[in-house]
Amino acid sequence: MLGTSLTLSEDSATDVDTTARVYTLRAADINRSEYSIAGQTPPVEYKLTISHETTKAGNNRHLVRFDQTVVDAFGVPATVAVYTVIDRPPSTAVTNSVIYKLVNNLVDLFIEGGASANVAAILNNEV
Repeated sequence: MLGTSLTLSEDSATDVDTTARVYTLRAADINRSEYSIAGQTPPVEYKLTISHETTKAGNNRHLVRFDQTVVDAFGVPATVAVYTVIDRPPSTAVTNSVIYKLVNNLVDLFIEGGASANVAAILNNEV
């Protein structure tokens, strides 16, 4: 188990850790945990979900998802989500080391270029 609380930092455009957020476990069962930040006033919310499942093909699928609900100037809430799925086949060739490299590539894509340039390009529908 990851723990009853997770402290995660929000990097600035210069890759310096700025705001630390503490996600506290609010619900858990055998294959799913949900964390949130204490003291939030709904509908504004930060939520982290981690879950695991086995597909029909026998792959182990691991989900890490962040949700944030914000409210616009008219009081209408909207929720945005960012998530990663690790889809691991039962092959012994797919080691943790292989997965770590892929995760590091994904993280690098999102933080390289300063001021989230690659994320901005993706959000502008660039391919």
